[in-house]
Amino acid sequence: MKASAPKPKWSDVSAISSTTKSYWAQWDSLLIQDGVLCRKWANGRGDSCHLQMVVPKAKVPDVLQLYHSGCSGGHLGVKRTLLKIRERFYWVHCRDDVEDWCRKCTSCAAVKGPQIRSRSALKLYNIGAPWERIAIDVAGPFPESESGNKYFMVVIDYFTKWPEVFAIPNQEASTIADKLVHEVFCRFGVPLEIHSDQGRNFESQIFQETCRVMGTQKTRTTSYHPQSDGMVERFNQTLERYLAKVVEKRQRDWDRHIQPFLLSYRSAVHESTSVTPAFANFGRELRLPADLITGIPPDAPRSITDYANDLRNKMNDIYEHVRQSGQQTSEKMKTRYDRKMNNKGFDEGSLVWLHNPARSKGKSSKLQAKWDGP
Repeated sequence: MKASAPKPKWSDVSAISSTTKSYWAQWDSLLIQDGVLCRKWANGRGDSCHLQMVVPKAKVPDVLQLYHSGCSGGHLGVKRTLLKIRERFYWVHCRDDVEDWCRKCTSCAAVKGPQIRSRSALKLYNIGAPWERIAIDVAGPFPESESGNKYFMVVIDYFTKWPEVFAIPNQEASTIADKLVHEVFCRFGVPLEIHSDQGRNFESQIFQETCRVMGTQKTRTTSYHPQSDGMVERFNQTLERYLAKVVEKRQRDWDRHIQPFLLSYRSAVHESTSVTPAFANFGRELRLPADLITGIPPDAPRSITDYANDLRNKMNDIYEHVRQSGQQTSEKMKTRYDRKMNNKGFDEGSLVWLHNPARSKGKSSKLQAKWDGP
C-alpha cells in the first residue's frame, strides 16, 4: 500500500499467494495508521465501524496465546475467543486458526476429555432367585434428625427389588455391618453376593471380615462409574425426592417418613419385574391402609395343606415370571445402551488423560496406559 496508492491491477497479483489476493480484494477497507496496516470493520447491524489491526502470520500464535490461553482469554470456547479477537485484529483464515488453536489446547483437552469416549457392549447380570445378590449404599449426610440420624443405609434385593432402608447416625463400618447382620441377614438369610461402591466403609477390614465370616462374596463398582450400581442409585434419588416433599421446614423429621414410603414402594409394580416387590418376595400383595377404607374383601379361608401347596406353585410361577420379565428388560436396556457402542479402546502405550478432582483438586495428570493381556 505504501508502494502504490491506486489499487494494483489483477495482472500484478495473479501470480501471488491466495492470502495476498484476499487482502487485494479488500483494498478499499485497508489503510495505514501510525505505520500499522489496519482494516475497517463494520458490525453486523452496520451502525458502527472500527479498525482492526492486520496481524502478520508470524504473530498469529502470539495473539491466540494472549486471547485464549492467557488471563485475557480464560480458556473460553471458539465462539467467544473468535469474537474477542475480531474486535481487535484481523487476518485471513482467522476462524480456522482459532478453531485449530482451541482444539489443540492441552489444558482444555485435559479438563474436557475426549468428545467420543470408549464404550463397549453392556454386560448383563441377572439373578435367578430372591436374596441371592443384594446391593448396599449409604446416602447423606442430611440434617441431623431429632433421633440423631444423619444418613440412611439402603439394601435392595436384585431379584425381587425389595428395599430395606435404615436411618443411622454415622456411616462407620461397624454401624453398617451391625445393621446388615441383624436387620437383613437375620430376616432374609445370607446372600451369595453383596454389591457396593468403593466407599471406605465397605472396603474396611471390619466389613470385609463380616462378609468372610458370613460366607458371602463382596463385589464393588468401577471407580467413577456409578452406573454399575444403578439400581440402588436410582432408588436413592426416588427416596430423596419423596422426603423433600414431606419433611417439615426444619427438616428434623426426615427419618420418620422412611418406613411409610417403603410400604408404598413395596406395594407398587416395579417396571423391570412387572410385579410388586412384595408379591415377588411373599407371593401376595400387601394390605394397604386405603384397602381398609375402601373395603377390599380378604381372601377366602383354606386348609393349611391346600394353602401350602398353592403357595409353593404360586411362588414358582412368580419366580419364573420375574426371571422372564427381568431378562426382557435387561435385553431392552442392552439394546438401547449398545446403540452408542464404538468399541474404541486403548492400545498399550497410548496416552490417556485421568481426571481425579478429589486428589488433584481439578488438575489432570497425563499417564501412559500399560497393562498385561488384551
